[in-house]
Amino acid sequence: MSTSRYALDFGALLRSWREERRYSQADLAHEISTPSRHISFLETGRAKPSREMIARLAAALQIPLREQNLLLRAAGFADAYSDLDIDDEEMGVLRDAVTRMMSAFDPFPSFVIDRHWYVIDTNTSAAGMFTLIDDAFPRGERLNMLDLVFSPLGLRPFVVNWEDYARQMIQRLHREALRPEDAKVSLERLRQFPGIPSDWWLFDVRYSVAPAFVVQMQRGEIALSFFSVVAAIAVPTGSLAQELRIETLFPADGATERHLREMSNSLD
Repeated sequence: MSTSRYALDFGALLRSWREERRYSQADLAHEISTPSRHISFLETGRAKPSREMIARLAAALQIPLREQNLLLRAAGFADAYSDLDIDDEEMGVLRDAVTRMMSAFDPFPSFVIDRHWYVIDTNTSAAGMFTLIDDAFPRGERLNMLDLVFSPLGLRPFVVNWEDYARQMIQRLHREALRPEDAKVSLERLRQFPGIPSDWWLFDVRYSVAPAFVVQMQRGEIALSFFSVVAAIAVPTGSLAQELRIETLFPADGATERHLREMSNSLD
């Protein structure tokens, strides 16, 4: 849903989210225990929502915190959730906690990504992995995980089971997007890269992988196997906190773990 389409018209925003989530007015009314006529009045502007009503609607429609702020503004209320950058002073506690978590995972690669898959921070092991493609992307700019995985200049040549991994990543884009526009932006980014069959793009409800998908990497004689674990903030109180994910690549076999620990010891 593109909120710019509707400026700050509460009724139009609500209707767009309801249709995006495939709810009828009656369905939504039943979900929040209110008459369906009231939903109609909210969408046409004949009724003005309270802050409590907006919270109930947002919970039922699973509206991200950033978009909930827009609904509140459209109804004449102040934002309920902070909209800060990770480098802002107010984010110090969260930033320190995320850094400690990633450091604790060393020597296993761990990195923080935002809603558009930009790499916000890494631990030492992940930074070492990215040196494989040190000259492939402009210096001084934040790396994007989609570029790293799908570009022939990125990690793609080192991933043995790249086709399976790439298909799994595209399905993740659909499933993890906080709003449809996020998935659209990410998929458009991928269209610049070669070798991606057209039948990969759509969300496939039948597509499934093993509970722990193993990424196999090879560089020279070194073979590594990883599975990914993604962590998120359990009770986010701001839009950025809701959107950040900490992804860690854990060794899928003993040989990979030994190699990572040996590499870490050699740097000490």
